Order: sequence, then structure tokens, then C-alpha cells
Amino acid sequence: MTILEALPKILPLCDQDVTRVVQQSFKRRGITVRTGVSVTGHTPMSNGTTVHLEGGEMLESNLVVVSVGRSPYTKGLLGDGSGVTVDERGHIAVDAGYHTGAASVWAIGDVIDTPQLAHVGFAEAIVVIKDILGEDPAPVDNTTVPWAIYCHPEVAFVGHSESSAKDAGFDVVTSRHRFAGNSRAMILGQTDGLVKVVAEKRGDGSAGRVLGVHMVGPWVTEQLSGGYLAVNWEATIGEVAEFVQPHPTLTELFGETVLSMTGRSLHG
Repeated sequence: MTILEALPKILPLCDQDVTRVVQQSFKRRGITVRTGVSVTGHTPMSNGTTVHLEGGEMLESNLVVVSVGRSPYTKGLLGDGSGVTVDERGHIAVDAGYHTGAASVWAIGDVIDTPQLAHVGFAEAIVVIKDILGEDPAPVDNTTVPWAIYCHPEVAFVGHSESSAKDAGFDVVTSRHRFAGNSRAMILGQTDGLVKVVAEKRGDGSAGRVLGVHMVGPWVTEQLSGGYLAVNWEATIGEVAEFVQPHPTLTELFGETVLSMTGRSLHG
């Protein structure tokens, strides 16, 4: 199997340490990942197809799966003079509260330029309903929504990666703990992966506010809630480290990663 990616890396929104784990897992399973390549077309054959790459290279395959993202299907949706504006990419233009240019018309979900995630669409709908009810709700903060990627091993993250935090001007402290030392992961026989926490570095060098939580490994899409709450409540490392984690669980790896950032690691 070969994965062809036009961008410089797979999983472009993910922290580099998470991407590395996925790539290593793919390599062990015989999956080749090629980045920075463009597909120009293909030629069908009786038993498959020949994929043409930019530069003239060709790959023969018996099956091709295309995953190139989605775009909003809004052509013809609105009549002239409706007051609702559609941009050049097909997204309906909205303000921070999801109001369109027409009175009493809102737009949410995949037709607007926000993360194309079902749970984000639900959250936007809740904001709109609260607005209709006169509750003056805050819009969804798209920089701190949870992301779940159902590859194997799974990936889940919220908030800043190490590189994006630095690009945003933060001095950061990070810590990583691997599932290889987690009792529940050993029981499941799925020890690939890690948890990484990115925190703001205080003036004294200690770890302060939690900026991002990144996970790759067994069932991590089910484990992100603690990290999501920490990032969105702007909790500090010291505050989160106080919470007791049940044992043996996969989720205790998040707790141990946070605890290690206080200088008092549980297992070293």
C-alpha cells in the first residue's frame, strides 16, 4: 500500500511527535508514505489502474482510494437578492454569531468556513438556537475544538501543537509519555503511541497553563475529554496534576504526563 500526500507531511494539523508515531506504525505494517507528490491522473486497466504522478512517474494499483477533502455544495442554493453572500470557495459568509447577510438567517456546519467536523456543527447549532432564544451565547472557539482521526493507531488532539504554540509567541514546556509503559495498553496488546502535553513556560521555568494535548495510540479518541477540559478551562499543569487517575486505565497516561511536568513524576 502507498499513501500519496501533496502536502509536506501527513496529518498536517498534528504535532510532529504524533505524526512520527503514525508513520512508524505504517512503515512496520508495510505501508509506504510519500509526501510532497501530486497526482495528475490515472489510466484504467483490466485489473486496476495506473496512477500518474507529477514529473512522469507512474504507479500501478488494483485499487485507488481518493481522499482530497470536501467543499460546500452551495451552487444554486440561494436565489438572487436573498441577502446571503457566498464566497469564491462556495462558503456562506457569516459573522462570529453565524448570522448571514439576511435578517433571521443563520448558517452553520459544512457550508461555512469552520472545521468540517460533526461535533463542531452540533456546537454551532446550539449557539444559533441560544441566539434565537435571546441568550447571547459565545461562538465556538475553533482553535480549541477536539479533533479525532480514526486511523490506526488513532489520533486525538486539542489546542496548540508544540510548533504552533511557538509560532504564536509562547515559550513552552512539553512532556511525552508512551503507552509502552501503560498497564492497560499492555493488557490490550496495543502499546504503540504516546501522550504529549504542551504548556506555557512560566518566568521561573515551570509549566503553567495547558496549551495543547496530543494523543496517538489505542482508543485515544475516547480519552481526549480530560485534555479538552484542561485546554478550554485554561487550567494549569499544577491544577490538573491534582486529579487522581484510575488504574489500570489508558487515560492515566494523560495524568502521568501532566504530573511529570510538576517535577514529581510517578514512574520516572
